[in-house]
Amino acid sequence: MRVVVTGASGAVGRHVADRLAANPAVTELVGLDRAVSFGVTAFDLLGDDLGEVLRKGDTIVHLATSPTGFAGEQGAARNDVAMADRIVSAAADAGAAHLVLASSAMVYGAWADNPLPITEAAPVRPNPEFRFGVVRTELEQMGAAWQDDTGGALTVLRAATTLARGRENGLANLLRDTAALRNAEGEAPAQFLHAEDFATAVETVVVGRHDGVFNVAPDGWLRPNEVAALRGTPETPLRVPGFVVAIVAEGRRRMGATTHPGLTPYLQHPWVVANDRLRALGWEPEFSNEEAYVAGHRPSRFDGITSKRRQELAMGAAGALVGLSGLGLIALLRWFWRRSR
Repeated sequence: MRVVVTGASGAVGRHVADRLAANPAVTELVGLDRAVSFGVTAFDLLGDDLGEVLRKGDTIVHLATSPTGFAGEQGAARNDVAMADRIVSAAADAGAAHLVLASSAMVYGAWADNPLPITEAAPVRPNPEFRFGVVRTELEQMGAAWQDDTGGALTVLRAATTLARGRENGLANLLRDTAALRNAEGEAPAQFLHAEDFATAVETVVVGRHDGVFNVAPDGWLRPNEVAALRGTPETPLRVPGFVVAIVAEGRRRMGATTHPGLTPYLQHPWVVANDRLRALGWEPEFSNEEAYVAGHRPSRFDGITSKRRQELAMGAAGALVGLSGLGLIALLRWFWRRSR
């Protein structure tokens, strides 16, 4: 079995590449990435010739993504679509046997009527305001078209927010930073997948040549107060409407903060997924949500502060946030007014 892994130097890709390289069923592993690391070939998926790399019968694991893709930037989104398009086209030309695409649980969207948890039978309906989930859906559609045209095996892995030990994740940070205010209209539970568990999921479907759609997530999920405790965030009773959360996120983004107003539904409505289908193949997560979160996040500046002091800070922060919310709303309304003139 010859396996080609894109994005093999990334925080998640290195775990996948290491896992596959150590499996005796994999006779040859080819790691591709723009960033060079041990055992990985320097390769530009947007410019270099994939025909020189891929061979008939290959298994291709496509993990590569733009570094700023989590922020929903249009340029990054176009790059991700272009990379996927080049991969599936080259896979068709080479006669690849198996294509594994890394997708996201975000393709289910965050909606008030979502079941808890979401299974693979649920419809794909990402929230249109957040480009990352929309792009993952487009990538899945490209894979399905490749399978229809070639008859090859397609595996789609819809992963929860994935964290690697000692390497902070762009999406996790974006979710955390966008949640500066607590949403009065609801707070979504969260899931955090350890990169090593994602790697064993890839190994399971690659070695077993299992095709189809599989959610990849730890068992269960964390309630908002449990995430806040891990984060070391002061508890505050202050909650504001969802539209204010989005407005403040947009205002903070314009001032340089790593936030995105399109993430507001994902902070408000549930999008946690079930892992039963993958477990039925023999896969088991080694790490809990809590362990994955701790592994992938630096300690908060609130760690070690007593609960009394946290309460005092929370009361002060609540007053400050009310003032900032008003200022952010005024600034944004002024910006829209100037644009309309």
